[in-house]
Amino acid sequence: MPFRGAFSVLFQQNTIIAEVVFGLVLAMTAVAVAMSWHRKRHGTEPSRKEKSFRMELSYIGGLLGVACFLIVSSFVQNARDFPDAPDPAMQVQVTAYQWCWQFSYPGTRVIAGGQCEGGKLPTLVLPTGRTIRFDVTSRDVVHGFWIPYLKFKIYAYPGHVNTFDATFYHPGRHIGRCAVYCGLLHYEMDFNVQLLPPAQFDRWLRARGGSPAALRRAV
Repeated sequence: MPFRGAFSVLFQQNTIIAEVVFGLVLAMTAVAVAMSWHRKRHGTEPSRKEKSFRMELSYIGGLLGVACFLIVSSFVQNARDFPDAPDPAMQVQVTAYQWCWQFSYPGTRVIAGGQCEGGKLPTLVLPTGRTIRFDVTSRDVVHGFWIPYLKFKIYAYPGHVNTFDATFYHPGRHIGRCAVYCGLLHYEMDFNVQLLPPAQFDRWLRARGGSPAALRRAV
């Protein structure tokens, strides 16, 4: 899923709407203050009306219109940017625990882990250009599997598996984090994400006793 594209479009749209609404609120506040000052200067009594149904209905209608637009535009953007994903080429099992991560590759005996404490971070190695299915769970408490590069996060629950598909397009190295406070060493619960070209990833897997073909068959 191209999470970064969808997030950017919706964020820009919602930022513009927020700025417009904020500007209107400031303008209406300035008009109200000016009218009050004008009335006071000319000795005019302030309005004694307790209710203004027309104004209240206009306000409610405006709020409903903005809310409906945000909901519809979100669904439209999701449908456009998140079409039915192709069948995943591989699967990765993500297991969170206090206070680190373990990544395993079904169909192989390859497991990536670490200590996290003291900066000895585990590295999640992935190929670019292939759809990857992530199965995310926890051994103990609730954690948050967060890759800022993707602008996406998902909860890791004990006794439950959350699944999502994603595709990475550019090689590189990124940081991942736990996005849910999970105890004393939560602040050290990071991991590395290493994105490799497909051929280089296959060599990495074979060097650790794994088979790319077995990895694909395990999906």
